[in-house]
Amino acid sequence: MPAARRPTILAHVVGGAAAAALGSIPLHRLPRPVQVCYVAVPAALAGLVVYVGQGPGGGGEPVAPETSEPADSGPEEPSARRAAETGAAEDAAPVVDEAGEAVLEPGGPASERFRIGLALGLGGLTAAAGAAGIWVDRRVEGALRSRGVPVPRLVMGAATGLVSVGLAALDQNEAGEIETGRSRAGG
Repeated sequence: MPAARRPTILAHVVGGAAAAALGSIPLHRLPRPVQVCYVAVPAALAGLVVYVGQGPGGGGEPVAPETSEPADSGPEEPSARRAAETGAAEDAAPVVDEAGEAVLEPGGPASERFRIGLALGLGGLTAAAGAAGIWVDRRVEGALRSRGVPVPRLVMGAATGLVSVGLAALDQNEAGEIETGRSRAGG
């Protein structure tokens, strides 16, 4: 076995074992406060990350307009060039729609309402996914028990581990094909 593949296989085995262990936790039997945290904490973090990421400086900076100066216009101090570009950007008229309201330029900072809406929307989707996960967990375990599976949590954990390893291997395979394609195209 090549030495380069050994760490990859070890990573898949460790990841699969961790996924199997997490998949065997009965979410629907956890205490109610733990279930609420299971749903609310990731939702709050997702919303916060989106809100901060779309903030001033995070979601994009206003794009300075391109100047028509040639690149070799002579030795110019960088601070003078920045001041000239800033002045040109400030002199430009804002883009307005038919109602006369300012419209964001692509790459500009997002409006506060948009940031809040996007953060709440993604946080809500994350919370819904967590609640659905608890519901699915209850239904799958109930279905396995009704079919006479003696240890449904072990089966669920093993299935989670296998799916995790399969997806990781597939992702690695696709990444390898992309790299191989780049090396062929570039070489």
